[in-house]
Amino acid sequence: MRMQTYDTESVRPDLPVPLSPLDGVPEVVRRRLLGLGGPGFARAHRVGLAWAALTACLALLGLLVPPPWRAPVLGCAALLGLYVLVRAVALQVFEREQRDFEPRWLAAQSEVLRGHAFEVVRFRLVAADDEAGARRTYDLTRPSDVRAVLRRQERERWSRAGVEFVYRGAGGEGLGEVVRELSEVVFLPGRAGRGGPWIRFPQARYLRRPGERPAEWSYWTLSGPVEVGVSEPSSGGTAGSAATFGSGSAR
Repeated sequence: MRMQTYDTESVRPDLPVPLSPLDGVPEVVRRRLLGLGGPGFARAHRVGLAWAALTACLALLGLLVPPPWRAPVLGCAALLGLYVLVRAVALQVFEREQRDFEPRWLAAQSEVLRGHAFEVVRFRLVAADDEAGARRTYDLTRPSDVRAVLRRQERERWSRAGVEFVYRGAGGEGLGEVVRELSEVVFLPGRAGRGGPWIRFPQARYLRRPGERPAEWSYWTLSGPVEVGVSEPSSGGTAGSAATFGSGSAR
């Protein structure tokens, strides 16, 4: 089965879960018979209950009306009951298919998330032993600032790093932020993109929204160490050691 995922330009904190891909008659049945344009199976079940209640009312009415009308009304109730039965069976089949598809889609979309590099707009460090919570912001496009950050990482691995990054949301660009121990940040000197420094989350993943099964929406969790592509540090004999340290901190 082909796996349908959103591209990297659509990666954002929450994504709608698509329906499992189908072709031909099954797709027509799912869309036309069940009215499913997305994995809203809970609503589909409620609609089915409404149709079942209408069938019961129509059958009861057929028993109460005079004989000339009884047969046509009961006939309509029987046809409607057949529709309700077929709809219920089809709903169970497609829901089972969606439950099987959902974890595979989440895994595939998580791979897209892990491989995506977000543009960094702000990077700050906070010393863990600083009671006042003083923060210092660094420009990771400046080699001198990159060198200073790498030096601080060597001697202050208990400090915390705050990284603000840009993602493309449903209504435009959004701003996200993560905070990590400085030891959890893997700097990649010389790997900054054309747009400047970037951040990547090698252990991030998408999860289904709690309480929904099958889920209609997913959300990301940006856990674990992060990779940050930065400019080359300034010259002075430290560029090589900084790059070596950045690779070692991935452990």
